[in-house]
Amino acid sequence: MRAILLALFLFSAPPALAQGLTETDFSPLPLHEAMRIVGERYQGRLIAARLAQPNAHERGLGVELVEELRLLTPARNLLKIRLDARDGRFLEVAGRGQIEALKK
Repeated sequence: MRAILLALFLFSAPPALAQGLTETDFSPLPLHEAMRIVGERYQGRLIAARLAQPNAHERGLGVELVEELRLLTPARNLLKIRLDARDGRFLEVAGRGQIEALKK
């Protein structure tokens, strides 16, 4: 399962990452690090992960690349979590059951 997620994560990289990094580019957080950040805040099981382009609001915050994760909570709700791929800060959490899924 992790191998499949990793493959999806790598193959969904934007063309700029696929062509090679320049001095202004950066390496996004590794998947295991993004999973750790989300796992410190929410209970659940990761079911999908991908790199995505930032939306207009996120670009205004200086975000260059987003890690988008889908988390299945213990109550079987689906959370869509967007992290800044540079530093792992939470940009958006959408879905039902967010409060119930928070770790106490």
